[in-house]
Amino acid sequence: MIPATQPHEARYKHTTEHPNGTTTTHYTTKRVIAWDDDGHPLVVGRAGTLDRATSWSNYHDIGACPAPVVAVIPGAGWQGEYKSDDDAVFTWPITVWAISADGSCKPLAVDALGDTDDARDSENFVRLIPPGES
Repeated sequence: MIPATQPHEARYKHTTEHPNGTTTTHYTTKRVIAWDDDGHPLVVGRAGTLDRATSWSNYHDIGACPAPVVAVIPGAGWQGEYKSDDDAVFTWPITVWAISADGSCKPLAVDALGDTDDARDSENFVRLIPPGES
């Protein structure tokens, strides 16, 4: 068995036929934990054992995936700068930095509704402001 040192996931296809005649498709994923000696991806099965990802009938494919978050650290005074619809500029605090297993980090902000997202993903994002800078 070879440990999965690079993040990959197995995708499983689910097709639903609705009473109105339409069909929808969605996918679920399982993280690849290891590779067997023949190179087959292994995922955690229903009984908590490592099973070949291909053992499920709805197996679709294997693909690279983002590295998992392994730690978070406080935002430490960082802020995101944004531009409103009327071109006014405002800032919002970076709540935490999410650190991924590959060493990358994302600045996470919590909005007024309590939703958490990468601060840079907002379409009105301008820049990150380090502590003490305005």
